[in-house]
Amino acid sequence: MSYDALVIGGGLSGCSTAYQLARDGHDVLLAEQSTYPRQKLCGEFLSPEAQSSFRRLGVLDDVRAAGAEPIDQACLTASSGATTSHSLPDVALGFSRYRLDQMLFQNACMAGVDGRPGTRVTNVHGSLRNGFGATVGGDAVEARLVVGAYGRRGRLDRTLERPFMSETTPYVAFKAHYAGPAATDLGNTIELHSSPGAYCGLSPVEDNRINVCWIGHTDALTEAGGTPEGMLNTTLRQNPALDELLTGLTRVSDRFEAVSQVPLMPKSRFADGVCMIGDAAGMIAPLCGDGMAMALRTADLVSPLASDFLNGRLSTRTFRTSYERAWTDTFGPRMRLGRWIHAAAFRPGAAWALVQSCRALPPLARWIIRGTRGRQGALDDASVAG
Repeated sequence: MSYDALVIGGGLSGCSTAYQLARDGHDVLLAEQSTYPRQKLCGEFLSPEAQSSFRRLGVLDDVRAAGAEPIDQACLTASSGATTSHSLPDVALGFSRYRLDQMLFQNACMAGVDGRPGTRVTNVHGSLRNGFGATVGGDAVEARLVVGAYGRRGRLDRTLERPFMSETTPYVAFKAHYAGPAATDLGNTIELHSSPGAYCGLSPVEDNRINVCWIGHTDALTEAGGTPEGMLNTTLRQNPALDELLTGLTRVSDRFEAVSQVPLMPKSRFADGVCMIGDAAGMIAPLCGDGMAMALRTADLVSPLASDFLNGRLSTRTFRTSYERAWTDTFGPRMRLGRWIHAAAFRPGAAWALVQSCRALPPLARWIIRGTRGRQGALDDASVAG
């Protein structure tokens, strides 16, 4: 079996890239090891930048019609009791990955992508210059281009000996959906609550549910008894605002989604010629609320370049350098700012200072919000190839 491109991973960046390449006339195989629908650990916050990508994919109206919740306010609190609230520059949306990923996968398949859920990719070998081979499920597949869109960490990262895999990180993350009277109180607000050793985000999603998602130090998890429920009640509820809100919420998810070794360190955009996108190319600190927009934006950056490469209009070297430069220019500043905010959120004193500074200086809060994401207007005015 021979394809122009093999895309490994059927999340936001993988589905978007597969769709765009198929729309440009390329034969694309999209392999996802899980089946749909599926829950994923994610803040499920769709910034205006993400909506710009959805508009180009032709699914924005479907997302809104499926019950995505509008979000136009942000609230930041510290465990000391300090609180600050601000309007978002534009209206965001809250929508679950349980429904979104399946919607995007189906959209890609309708564009002509050979979509294979429940399929693992192994034995990837080859190069951009000479093409690749891989085993997809039980099939031997050849592809001119392989795109890694499988998320934060994957088996392929270890096979390709990516340097970040030899590093350990002290972070774990959890997510579940909640419901209850407090869901009404949250309204159209995303809330970010800092506690010693962790921080937690809450935002509305469809069906009157609240996404509760947090990241913390492994030491805090151990001290809380090693369970997410214990960490939520012992570590995070030290923040009085979060404690009050959680009192009016009941978990409705069957279980907590969980990941360990959350990799926030820099990554390369290519590994043995495999082109990395989404979280596989670099993961922004969760507190920034920009992860899904970044995943979609990497697809928008790489797709026209990949199409030109496959059509012979870009050399191997130009494709690589163009994507590297576009990624760095687009995401470099916000990644650095995100790491700084992430570090501050874990320290009670720094978190208090950050919240108080944003409260006293609203322009600072607006600068941080805009600095951790792209500019919607620029994206709306630009073509996908631009």
